[in-house]
Amino acid sequence: MESKSPLESFLDALFPPGCPVCGEGVEGGGPCELHAWRSSTADPRCRRCAVRISVYLPDGHLCPRCVQRPPFFERTLALGDYGPRTPLRDWILALKHGGRRELADSLGRAMAELVRREQVPLSENLQLVPVPLHPLRLLERGYDQAGLLAGSVAGELGLEVLHALRRRRWTDPQGTPGRESRHANVEGVFELRRRAARRLGGSTICLVDDVLTSGATASACARSLRAGGAARVVVLVVARAHSTPGLGFTPGKIFPPLGVETSP
Repeated sequence: MESKSPLESFLDALFPPGCPVCGEGVEGGGPCELHAWRSSTADPRCRRCAVRISVYLPDGHLCPRCVQRPPFFERTLALGDYGPRTPLRDWILALKHGGRRELADSLGRAMAELVRREQVPLSENLQLVPVPLHPLRLLERGYDQAGLLAGSVAGELGLEVLHALRRRRWTDPQGTPGRESRHANVEGVFELRRRAARRLGGSTICLVDDVLTSGATASACARSLRAGGAARVVVLVVARAHSTPGLGFTPGKIFPPLGVETSP
């Protein structure tokens, strides 16, 4: 890392670097206390979708939803939780709805470090695929936040982004309908782009998005990717949404390593 010039050091002392989210001056730079995500008390999580499960179950046990309706992805990686009082909520809202596309750089670097830490094999068989926006939503927003995140992760890991999926029709936001209708909301929505199938055979896919909520969107994407020849799909997101407000989550907690099964 290059050292700062005397002028830059003087300016930093005079005007401390601001928090990337709110701009509050922080000595040494980086997020302020409110927006710095950090480890919380560990609690049992579903090994498939990373939702919190009963404290009476072992860590890595499948949650009831994943038992009843297994998703087409096998693993979830997330920096932390998304909820009313979580630091990552403001990051995501600013990126997604506030026009703060530059935040994807910091989040993507952290996501890339998570991939390294959890020893996802970095090879030609690993493909980064963002969850696509509908063209009308892309026109409305002006950018694709999942694509920006995937691009940042790719730059850190020396990989390419494969835009393998497209949306066939408009859908309401997944937070709008009731839980049971979310799977119906994305039924048949995603399909492979014509030129993508030739690159999927036997590959591991990191499906990149900002938030995993019910898992219906990720599962629908994973279904299309696996139908196109992908061997497995890992979900890589900034945050896992709470099923109950206020629940904590150990950032970076995932289940299990690829190819390792955890007995229930």
